[in-house]
Amino acid sequence: MRMKALVFVLPVATFFLLVFSGVASAASFTVLHSFNGPDGETPAAPLVQGADGFFYGVAAHGGDFTVLPPDGSGTAFRMDANGTVTTLHTFRGPEGAWPKSLIQGRDGFFYGTATLGGQSSISNLNPGVGTIFRMAATGVVTVLYVFPYSIGGGSSQPGPIVQGADGALYGGALGAYGTSGIGGYVYRFDPITRNFRHLHDFVGSDGAVPTGPLFQARDGFFYGTTNQGGLWNSGVIYKVDVLGHFVLLHSLSPLYPGEGSQPKGGVIQASDGFFYGTTEQGTYFGEIFRMDAAGNFTVLHRFDAYASDGGSPVSGLIEGRDGFLYGTAPIGGQPVTSSSRRGVVYRMDKAGSVTVMHTFTGPDGYAPRAALVQGADGGLFGSTIVGGTLGLGVLFRVEPSVSTPVPLPTLAQLAFSSATVVSGQSSTGSIWLNGPAPSGGAVITLSSSSAAVVLVPATVTVPAGARTASFAVSTTRVKTTRTVTIKASYNSSAVSAKLTVTR
Repeated sequence: MRMKALVFVLPVATFFLLVFSGVASAASFTVLHSFNGPDGETPAAPLVQGADGFFYGVAAHGGDFTVLPPDGSGTAFRMDANGTVTTLHTFRGPEGAWPKSLIQGRDGFFYGTATLGGQSSISNLNPGVGTIFRMAATGVVTVLYVFPYSIGGGSSQPGPIVQGADGALYGGALGAYGTSGIGGYVYRFDPITRNFRHLHDFVGSDGAVPTGPLFQARDGFFYGTTNQGGLWNSGVIYKVDVLGHFVLLHSLSPLYPGEGSQPKGGVIQASDGFFYGTTEQGTYFGEIFRMDAAGNFTVLHRFDAYASDGGSPVSGLIEGRDGFLYGTAPIGGQPVTSSSRRGVVYRMDKAGSVTVMHTFTGPDGYAPRAALVQGADGGLFGSTIVGGTLGLGVLFRVEPSVSTPVPLPTLAQLAFSSATVVSGQSSTGSIWLNGPAPSGGAVITLSSSSAAVVLVPATVTVPAGARTASFAVSTTRVKTTRTVTIKASYNSSAVSAKLTVTR
């Protein structure tokens, strides 16, 4: 017994020496908003920064507590950079309940999925089957698709969605219906035609329970993970294309060689071409892994037995503009002697070295379960499902480890509301950037090839964080049709468009 006790004490002493000698890295951290219930609670989906510079998100619960009591049915919200939150929509059932994800499409609308709802009225006994919805920036929600009941009569439980290069929405759902699949499926949904199509039905041996988001890689395939299934029922990594061609890339082996299990957060393809992801379970508290396109798998980091650098990550990673990978974990943190370790924000280099950037203690949040997003200002924004002033979750901002200037955007397009105008009448021009405008806005210089015919303002400003702005165009009376070129210049880039003025 004495010998066993000695063997245990030495590693612990060594461990504490490592922890208190600089494993943690102080980072600027700010709680932006604490949820109060009517404005939502349990925000577990990543935020998205819209083209207008605001951050948009969904809270799975809260809102109207008369629907699905005692938790409520969820909200959609908008937040400015100072943390001022506006409730855009309160879900009440027909359009969905318990929203699970939100993205902004290239058409400017927001698209998301809700786990429940989709019928005229819902209750705890009949909560609905889930929806795909579209939301305007004003909060007006339109139901695009109602999932069918899965085998056994339950919800299809749709997970997060992404928009593919073809404009369609892609995602996974847990329920199975009318197919040979028993472990969920991957689908494609066209928001214009409303066409819904199965791409692949999981049967267990090739995966089961697809919970994480898909990621469209450079080769056009969508890469994803399942929480279960595969050779050891510990989850798989797969890829599927838009036609449904499916490839099982890797089945996780939790015992030997100890690759972890339950990869809930999907994978991303980083700038080095490799895929990176996390597992919730593992040797102690999960792992971070790397995989190439052929499925060759490497564990880069194992969260330790003390969860000193976090543990049990359920969210995936993002790659910051500084080249580091950033993530959250819902438990653990530093110092390990503290009883108030409620999860972390961490940074990892591509060799697998992890640094704790912030440890949550409760008042500043508790249990982050969503992936981070990097804002136009370079900051990392995220959420926790509980904690904060009322214990209902928070939105936060943390400064990345390396302050990397955000490159200025360039001009993408110039267009007019009407390319032909009767002389003496006006038109409206619009300018687009290929990225969000910097702090202070982007001042675009305008010029006309014939100011005597078409008059434009000398400049137009795209507001900070936004990608587009409009300006007024006036014309003078002409005796013959004239075509005038309008040019816009910004950051060593230029675009032009022609405006025809008729009699």
